[in-house]
Amino acid sequence: MFILNKLKMYLYKFKIYLLFFLSINMFTCKNKTIAFNKANSVVSSIHPIASEIGINILNENGNAIDAAIGTGLALGVLDQFNSGLGGGAFIMIRLSNGEIFSIDGREKAPGKATRNMYNIDGKTNLYYSQNGPLSVAVPGLPAAYVKALNLAGTKTLEELIKPSINIAKKGFKLDDDYIRRYKINIEELKKDSSSRKIYFNRQGKEFKKGDIFIQKDLSSTYQKFGKNGIDYFYKGEFANKLVKLMKEREGLITHDDMRNYKAIQREPIQGKYKNYNVYGMGPPSSGGINVLQMLNMIEISGILNGKKELDKESIYYISLIMSEVFQSRSNDLGDPDFNNINIKNLISKSYAQKKLLDIESKEKKIKNNSNQNFNSGHTTNLCVIDKWGNVVVINQTVNHTFGSKVTVPGTGVILNNEMDDFSIESGLPNAFGLTGGEINSIEGNKRPLSSMSPTIITKNDKPIIIVGGAGGPRIITSVLQSIINILDFNLSVENAISKPRFHQQFIPDAIYVEKGFSNEIINYLEEKDYEIIEKEKLGIVNIIAWDSTKNIYTGASDVRVRQGKASRGN
Repeated sequence: MFILNKLKMYLYKFKIYLLFFLSINMFTCKNKTIAFNKANSVVSSIHPIASEIGINILNENGNAIDAAIGTGLALGVLDQFNSGLGGGAFIMIRLSNGEIFSIDGREKAPGKATRNMYNIDGKTNLYYSQNGPLSVAVPGLPAAYVKALNLAGTKTLEELIKPSINIAKKGFKLDDDYIRRYKINIEELKKDSSSRKIYFNRQGKEFKKGDIFIQKDLSSTYQKFGKNGIDYFYKGEFANKLVKLMKEREGLITHDDMRNYKAIQREPIQGKYKNYNVYGMGPPSSGGINVLQMLNMIEISGILNGKKELDKESIYYISLIMSEVFQSRSNDLGDPDFNNINIKNLISKSYAQKKLLDIESKEKKIKNNSNQNFNSGHTTNLCVIDKWGNVVVINQTVNHTFGSKVTVPGTGVILNNEMDDFSIESGLPNAFGLTGGEINSIEGNKRPLSSMSPTIITKNDKPIIIVGGAGGPRIITSVLQSIINILDFNLSVENAISKPRFHQQFIPDAIYVEKGFSNEIINYLEEKDYEIIEKEKLGIVNIIAWDSTKNIYTGASDVRVRQGKASRGN
């Protein structure tokens, strides 16, 4: 027994050192799509090291829930400008017995929040909803992780967090993409004293490509969170530090806000697209409803019938569908604990039919000023399937890149700026160009509307697609296009998520496109009096899908991100 324990200890240390080696050397790896035997497991995330951590957990007999939490924790270290303990999450779980769960770990407005809190000198000032302590909502990610583990996990939080502790302590190499995002946000990060200590080197200079980024405070926070769980975060040392920061910087979050936060298990959205069952996240996510609404309208219209790919007519018509859905989104959706939302009606085929008639009967265009500089994000997503057939999709976020730009002193945890996802003022676009109505106005303890769209699709009781995305409102449309590329056009996962995308969100009055569309398509859309705005990327997707021709599951991470990876188990 002594020798066996020694061997286990040496094996664990070897894996930790291997992960450290990978963290220093794997940033140059190319995007991959990897196909696996159906008996094996798949993890797809934005970062190769995070995916490898998830696969290691599966190889050690952890299940998909364990692997998803381990992967998500790693992303909070390696990709902390997108997500982390200071943010929130939605988690979709389908167990091998067919049970489906959805966990709402969305951030909540502080109890003292008011609808006019960003009205400064008689004028709404969105700077404060996007930057600094007033932009911070009560974090939900830690509670969501623990709820998921308690629901269906097999390993402890302390076990799952160990690899991430080590990476935070030892560091990882910064690459071009990290530095690009870092430089865009450096001026705001400078304004926060705790962020300055983390995001500048010991000489007070900016980091550059190739530097090793060490997060000792975050390593310590992870260690304490792993050992003491959510009590440490919501009632203990972390909460004390966060509330102290809020008092010193005129923020609103109190001890009561932290103590009273709960992740909520909600009913998943369920509908059908052709012969497939579609499951998504309900409010306060708009993603589950909006993706299903678009699929319903596409199916009823027959716009894709007999087609092998998107053409100019279908792109134009689906743009009208997107516009209609986003227009309704602002009036129909918000926190279900504060509003009576008729979900059954919104996802019904009859509702979709009515909306299609609206498209046909009314003016197809509403002129608005274009906003070409809407925020590019961000958020992150991961997908997991294990050898037993359990699947998990997690969307986790701090909202904008580096969130509020505020770090809780001594913790390494950067805080979200999720308050900007409320309707700050009716008709006033937020950083993503989205407008909202009264249903999503600010109230104390309310959860803001989200575009995150974790989605699970099954057929004959078998998972067919597990997908989610990043990129604000482009999450909804990028997930939609990935789904139809597989189900309607029979594309491989790699081709499904690498095809050029388009996006329309009602306001502004433009169709956003990626490079790769033909001149014929662009000219046709311009003839329809749309402004065409080209963007480098419209959403980031991670996906796992069943390939019926090969009888295997295939995972892919979006080619739009240089380091994404899908990894396989033994």
